[in-house]
Amino acid sequence: MTTTTSHEVDRLRGGHRRARTLAGAIAARLIARSLELGHGVTSEQWPSARYRDDPVLFAREVLGIEPWARQIEVLEAIRDYPRVAVASGHKVSKSHTAAIIALWYFCSFPDARVVLTSVTARQVDQILWRELRMMHSRAKVTIGGELRDLARTGLRADDFREVVGFTAREAEAVAGISGKHLLYIPDEASGIDDSIFEAIEGNRAGGARIVMFSNPTRTEGEFFRAFHEKSQFYKCIRISSEETPNVVEGRLVIPGLATREWVEEKRREWGESSPLYKVRVKGEFVLREEGKILSIAAITEAEQRWIDSDTSSPNERLQIGIDPAGPGDGGDEFAFVVRRGLRVLEVLGWHGLTEQSCTAHLLALIDKHRGRRETVLVTIDMLGPIGGSVYGQLRAAAEVHKTFEVYGVRSSDRAFRQPQIYDRVRDELWANLAQWFRDGGSIPEDTRLARELHAPAWAQHISGRLKATPKDELRKALDGRSPDRADALTLSVWVPAAIRSSDVARGRDEAGERDRSRDHDPVRSMDPYGGLGAWGPGRR
Repeated sequence: MTTTTSHEVDRLRGGHRRARTLAGAIAARLIARSLELGHGVTSEQWPSARYRDDPVLFAREVLGIEPWARQIEVLEAIRDYPRVAVASGHKVSKSHTAAIIALWYFCSFPDARVVLTSVTARQVDQILWRELRMMHSRAKVTIGGELRDLARTGLRADDFREVVGFTAREAEAVAGISGKHLLYIPDEASGIDDSIFEAIEGNRAGGARIVMFSNPTRTEGEFFRAFHEKSQFYKCIRISSEETPNVVEGRLVIPGLATREWVEEKRREWGESSPLYKVRVKGEFVLREEGKILSIAAITEAEQRWIDSDTSSPNERLQIGIDPAGPGDGGDEFAFVVRRGLRVLEVLGWHGLTEQSCTAHLLALIDKHRGRRETVLVTIDMLGPIGGSVYGQLRAAAEVHKTFEVYGVRSSDRAFRQPQIYDRVRDELWANLAQWFRDGGSIPEDTRLARELHAPAWAQHISGRLKATPKDELRKALDGRSPDRADALTLSVWVPAAIRSSDVARGRDEAGERDRSRDHDPVRSMDPYGGLGAWGPGRR
């Protein structure tokens, strides 16, 4: 590798002073200025064996990056092992490390082919590929190759070396790549289907390598097996968010990595022994999720869908679920969840609301999200004196404002949509929510909501019917508070059967025009019980 010396700097500057033409003067000035700013003008002939056995040196000398300790461990592992799996908490530089590895392999091996893949196009293009493009453009040594904006068009050199990226849904694209120096880098590997790994395994017969990165959200699939029954075939590394330099030193050492403040916040919010803390901070698999109504994987995937795409539709009817709480300032919240179609728009919680202030907050939400001439569906748990009082207040307000309809649900009533399977209406509410998640529902990242969603599990009632974890047990698991936001979410996706029949009967709004919000049949897609029962207005 050629290194510019101070003598060469002086010579170049001297060349600038002696330039006879305008073009020469400009060129010399640009070179001198580049050197003053520390921009590399060094070069290397790629692919180069110089860094083949030292990806850490490559990161330092070529990319200008000083890896932290656990990054160094991963970089050395992919040099030494054909299969590497890295399970981690949040913000430990997974994508950053993946980009370093991709460029190191591209620059070090003849005919190198690197395939980046992840669950979604956003993860591939906006995270992995963006990281790689920044490293490529800021490198101290020119890497070369033709670098495109999107991962699928890739980074390509004249000698056929390349780095490309595809989503994990594109099994054919992943399987169709071969070569004598081939490296696969699946990110968020816990969520990638086994068919992709089967395609990769077919190419591994020719010597292909693989390094997987992921939060350990699922207890099935190739990523999970790599740490368990296949551990003898993988170099397995686990990185906790608690280990980052920012956390260890208690100050900002590397921007973007997990901080001590964030880790402490999650420790207080989730509890150090909670499954969410183990997965999202410590990078550990949670092995005992049998019977959970919603697994950590299901919750995480729903959060990712919310980030990746807008799954709402103007043709879907706006629905708001409300779980009332008392007017005191304790741990329970007056929770509101606003949903349209498969997308939750807002999750809100307040302490100490009265019936009147609840109505005011509801009207504000309706005004914010309601479509033109749309009648919003509001579903509330009217169990107990507080729920009954709020329900009555909202019904009176609905008569005045004409912008929403109110339906009451008494969650303690016996189940009657599928009474042979579930014990109480509350159990049917949770089963319906689980179906909505399976249909592709998306929720915003909300740590309180996520913990509440993961808490309930199915148990068998003495009658043989399924029963969700009782509220008093959930309070113990949630440090004395009720799962208010989760309950509001169950109500927001519960479509009373009366809506189906009344919408079919009406079909048109008050102006006599077609109401597009009723074109969709919400019961059929989100209520697995086919509308066998109904909570109509005023039913108690």
